[in-house]
Amino acid sequence: MIRRLGSASVWAAGVVPTDDPWRNAKRIWLPLFDVIMITSGINAIVFGSLLLDRLYGDFTDIIGAAFVLVAAACLIGVVWPRMWPVEIVGKILLVSMIVGYVAAIILSPSPEQLVAKEAPNWFIVSMILGLIVLPIMRLDNLIDEWVERRAKRRWEAADE
Repeated sequence: MIRRLGSASVWAAGVVPTDDPWRNAKRIWLPLFDVIMITSGINAIVFGSLLLDRLYGDFTDIIGAAFVLVAAACLIGVVWPRMWPVEIVGKILLVSMIVGYVAAIILSPSPEQLVAKEAPNWFIVSMILGLIVLPIMRLDNLIDEWVERRAKRRWEAADE
C-alpha cells in the first residue's frame, strides 16, 4: 500500500509531466507551504497565540486544530493529484480562515487596543494577507486544470 501511495504522489516519475510549468511548485513549494501551515496550527495548540488568545480566549486550540485539519487536506490534495477536489475545498477553507483572521484583527480590537485607542496592527494584517497569494494562485491553477480535463473529455466524446 505504501508503494502504491508513493507511486501516485507528485514525487513519483511521470505523475507531474516535465513540461508542467507548475512542476516545482507541485513537488516542492506547495507541499512545503502546507507543512508550514500545519506547523502553524500545531504551534497555536501547543504554545497558544497572544493575538488569538486576546480575541478568542479558549477557542485558540480549536482554531489551531481546524487550521491543522484544513492544511492537512491541502497537503493531501497537493501530494496526490487525484485528490484535487480535496485540495480545492482545503484551499478555499484555508484562504477563508486567513481572511477571517485578518478581519478579526481589524474588526475585533482587544480591550487593550480600545483603552489605548490603538489602530489594528497593520503590519501583521499585511503580512498575513501575503499568505493567501500562493493558495489563490493554486486555486486558479486547479480550476484551469479542471477546465482542461473537462474540455478534453468533451472533445473525446464528440469524436466517438
